[in-house]
Amino acid sequence: MTDTVLNVRNLQVQFFTEDNSILAVDGIDFKIDRGQTLGIVGESGSGKSVTSLAILGLIPYPGKITEGEIWFCPKPGENPIDLQALPEEKRREYRGGAIAMIFQEPMSALNPVYNIGFQLTEAIRLHQEVSPSEARRRAILSLQEVRLLPSDEELQKTIVEERKEQGGEAIGERDLIKEINERKRAILKRYPHELSGGQLQRVTIAMAISCNPTLLIADEPTTALDVTVQASILNLLRDLCKAREMSMIFITHDLGVIVEVADRIAVMYKGKIVEEGDRDRIFHHPQHPYTKGLLACRPRLDMKVDFLPTVADFMEVEAGENGQIIIREKEHNTVEHSHPKTQKSKPQIAKPILSVDRLVVGFPLKSVFGLTKQYFKAVNDVSFKVYEGETLGLVGESGCGKSTLARTLLRLTPELKGTIVFAGNSITKIAKKRLRHLRREIQIIFQNPYNSLNPRLSVGKAIMEPLQVHEIGKNDRDRRDRAAYLLERVGLSADDMKSYPHEFSGGQRQRVCIARALALNPKFIICDESVSALDVSVQAQVLNLLKELQTEFGLTYIFISHDLSVVKFMSDRIMVMNRGKIEEIDQADEIYENPKTDYTRQLIASIPTGDFQVEV
Repeated sequence: MTDTVLNVRNLQVQFFTEDNSILAVDGIDFKIDRGQTLGIVGESGSGKSVTSLAILGLIPYPGKITEGEIWFCPKPGENPIDLQALPEEKRREYRGGAIAMIFQEPMSALNPVYNIGFQLTEAIRLHQEVSPSEARRRAILSLQEVRLLPSDEELQKTIVEERKEQGGEAIGERDLIKEINERKRAILKRYPHELSGGQLQRVTIAMAISCNPTLLIADEPTTALDVTVQASILNLLRDLCKAREMSMIFITHDLGVIVEVADRIAVMYKGKIVEEGDRDRIFHHPQHPYTKGLLACRPRLDMKVDFLPTVADFMEVEAGENGQIIIREKEHNTVEHSHPKTQKSKPQIAKPILSVDRLVVGFPLKSVFGLTKQYFKAVNDVSFKVYEGETLGLVGESGCGKSTLARTLLRLTPELKGTIVFAGNSITKIAKKRLRHLRREIQIIFQNPYNSLNPRLSVGKAIMEPLQVHEIGKNDRDRRDRAAYLLERVGLSADDMKSYPHEFSGGQRQRVCIARALALNPKFIICDESVSALDVSVQAQVLNLLKELQTEFGLTYIFISHDLSVVKFMSDRIMVMNRGKIEEIDQADEIYENPKTDYTRQLIASIPTGDFQVEV
């Protein structure tokens, strides 16, 4: 007899507006046994996160559970509890303790006015009767488990090595223990704004596992993490589930991740579970066309393709007479352009469009009498070239210097040493007048499209803005025509010019950012994690679009990402960075097939791919 931890029956969630209601979750059923992991996959808007919030009783207004039952069994042998029937005060006892959640947006989940030590210890003491010192000890152990804080042995090794580099005397055992404890306390004193997105996500994971929950709900917990850290977090969550017989709901849009952690998989589309089954059956023998499309969208490492398939290649969606969605599988869903290609990488021309020589970028650490004496070198003696018309992929973990390098190339961050030559001209000591012209030649597509656009400007005005700043076009009519053309070129409509950023989906906003980057006819575009926050199907569309635009406009890209499968699909060559230096740079296929350094091998080994293969 199986021990069911969670039993959801006919769950229905609606959001009510003045005019009508939206059915976000439409009568779904599923069970989770003790120690089992259920993976829920689907695109944004499919109802994944709303389902998890319904279990916790956190449906935001004006949403409401209109039908269904949610039965929870905290311990083996106990009678299940109807969470729906519990008063809010009683339900709060389970929330965060027996049922914990890792939220997708860590910045929203953490309070910006309290340091992370206070927030971690508060969560521990709220659900466990421990002293403040014991709560701090458990908080530190949780941070070490998620690799935000090194282990005691690693801290000891780092401190000893730093003392040797500084040429000081060997540190004594008592002083070493004191320094280790000081560094532990230092991380607890940091505030959310002092941590990167990946680090913040690790704090929320540490907070969730600190109370040993029976059921852990992980809503996109590894989206912001590097592949190596992601692999360690997935291993950690698997080990925790096994050691503590903890059940888990793992929500993600990344099918490569879900195959690494889930025992069973439920595929959601527009509020319904369209397919459910054990992991191997779903990945090797998918039945629903939507599942087949999701599996085919992700770039594969075992073949070289020109363009990626999308969900639309596998199914057609129609609205029925009663408002129900009718899904029809396309009879001929073989995607011709997804087959392996044999063409070689683009040849390197004699003159590169960008040359970087011995570049050093640092940030001041210590100063004496107003003079900086010590720098943290985020980019340390880097040299490389980018050839016209090619895509150079740039990969590495958070903190390796990728974004700092990009900002320096754009002249947003000054260098300490080295030279940068663009289109035959040095731009390291460029005058302001020439820098203004350079802005037209080099553009960037940022990671977060919502933060990249002014919420007060319509997308039409946002695209016209750089044209006005650089006085391109005879008048505003010419600029509007240019903006309309660019919107249509990136797959939107000229009618969208009057709409505002909040009226678009994440993928559509990224298309607007691409159109804005193209407004000035640049030669060179830096894509800084520009598809990392997108669903796999939308990601495939945007990646295909970037390739099409590169061919049409003769663009040169530096493509920055922590997703190595995406980088391999996009890139002619790949440059691997680690701790501010270049580990290696070579043709994309050569990097994957014959990595030369241990660090590159570690990155490739950390890619969550599973062994699934879908016929497309």
